[in-house]
Amino acid sequence: MASELTIERVLTLVELVPRGRVVSYGDLGAIVGIGPRQVGSFMANHSEGLTWWRVTNAAGDLPRDLLDRARPHWADEGILVKRNGLGCRIADYRADLDALATAYRARIAETLERMGTAIPHTSNPAARALAAAGVTTLEELSEWRRADVLALHGMGPKALGMLDAALDDADLSWRT
Repeated sequence: MASELTIERVLTLVELVPRGRVVSYGDLGAIVGIGPRQVGSFMANHSEGLTWWRVTNAAGDLPRDLLDRARPHWADEGILVKRNGLGCRIADYRADLDALATAYRARIAETLERMGTAIPHTSNPAARALAAAGVTTLEELSEWRRADVLALHGMGPKALGMLDAALDDADLSWRT
């Protein structure tokens, strides 16, 4: 189960997708640092009040029930449906992912400060490994299995021991 912070990260990013633009679950996952299926799961459970129609699969498609509900939103925003009728032309309407990532980092910094506990400095290779995996707080780290973090390139036993202690001090633990 994902932490409240991870859900907040995904939903914050969805809110930033501009009108008349779309992104894929994978696009969002790459910016947040999680998998596209996790993004889809979050959207299925937490999309009320969000511009969910701006998030599609990699081909720009949506399931039939969502597609029928998305069409009026797309028409209002000038997003055309593909000839096959299964979704939108994502290549034509994809949001600028670099600009989206920049806006997300600025917006999420405040949320991370409010909701997250910073990871202690370990070593530069370990810090880079965690950053590359999208892990920026102890709460996010607690969503990982210890063995998976140890397998990250750059993570060593000394850094892992420091993370064990930090999780323990914050009353958190590794996912089992």
